[in-house]
Amino acid sequence: MNRKLRISGFQFFCTIVLFQISMTGLLPYAINVKQDAWISALIGLFLGCLLFLVYIKLFEIYPAIHFTNYVQQILGKFAGKLVIIAYIIYFIYMAARILREFEQLLVITLFESSSLISLGILMMFLIMYGLFKGFETIARTTEVIFFFIILIISIIVAFEFIAKIHHINNLRPVLENGWRPVITASIPIGITFPFGEMVTFLMIMPHLNKQQNALKIGIPALVFSGLILTFFTIINISILGISVLERTNYPLLVGVSYINIANFVQRLDSFIVIFMICGGFIKITIFFYCAVSGTAEIFNIRKTNDLIYPIGVIILICSILVARNQIESIKERIEIIPYILHIPLQIIIPICLLIIALIQRKFKEKLPLPLFNK
Repeated sequence: MNRKLRISGFQFFCTIVLFQISMTGLLPYAINVKQDAWISALIGLFLGCLLFLVYIKLFEIYPAIHFTNYVQQILGKFAGKLVIIAYIIYFIYMAARILREFEQLLVITLFESSSLISLGILMMFLIMYGLFKGFETIARTTEVIFFFIILIISIIVAFEFIAKIHHINNLRPVLENGWRPVITASIPIGITFPFGEMVTFLMIMPHLNKQQNALKIGIPALVFSGLILTFFTIINISILGISVLERTNYPLLVGVSYINIANFVQRLDSFIVIFMICGGFIKITIFFYCAVSGTAEIFNIRKTNDLIYPIGVIILICSILVARNQIESIKERIEIIPYILHIPLQIIIPICLLIIALIQRKFKEKLPLPLFNK
């Protein structure tokens, strides 16, 4: 893996979009507010963009320094290393959890007789091969996958409208219980998933070939993916209705199964699984890359490829141990992880880092220039 890699603006855009939308169809969003979930998605998008501005500002203050280095400059060497180690563990854990979600998806949909570990091994081999080729190769791959995913989404949505399986009344009444539950669903949980996960791009933004375009590209990519999330949420509610949606783990997959055009166009579930797996591959790869890159930086390891195998094995093992079953996995994802991991690492620490960095910069500007005797 080349740590002096460079990625283009369009590759950065595609990577963000795929990273964001990979789990939107796999998991229901803000289902506790029922038919108003799409409003929570829009609020989450707005707040997610504000949070992303925090990440961008941190990057702009230290554009030429890796995230692992400027955290140590801001907090000091000892505290900075502790924070970076926490982020590395977080990246490994998130890669393992997402891998587990996709292992479960494949077992339920396509490979009922396969074990979780066998599917995990196959997927991890593919991801490790990509990382051995370098992150630039992964970034170029996102360009191809991006157009492929957009094509799949367009075809599926067109078939859904042709099949006339949407019921607009499922979206009514709007704001039945007022704004409070909608806002509560967006803050903070609606921010942390999926928008807060953009904290990983603090590790990637220094590799942009035109770093000044990080904001110009990042915000439109975030808005684009957020609108896709909102659109998926509306589609799921209008097709399934709240009564079915509340009992469904994979709403987009179930919604597609309703398509039946002249008893000929049907059973399009496989296309959605392909869409999810492609997005999941990118998402796991980014978390994996951030874990490898952060470990190499903090422990001064020059050959980062040496870390791919051990960290890959750790992720694979953790994906099996992260939950005993699907029910436990869902409960942890909704009730535990956002409060223990997401809120501190995605929101609190980055905001604190930015405040301290701004204070330090302001203090340095007010320091008098040193006097030298001639």
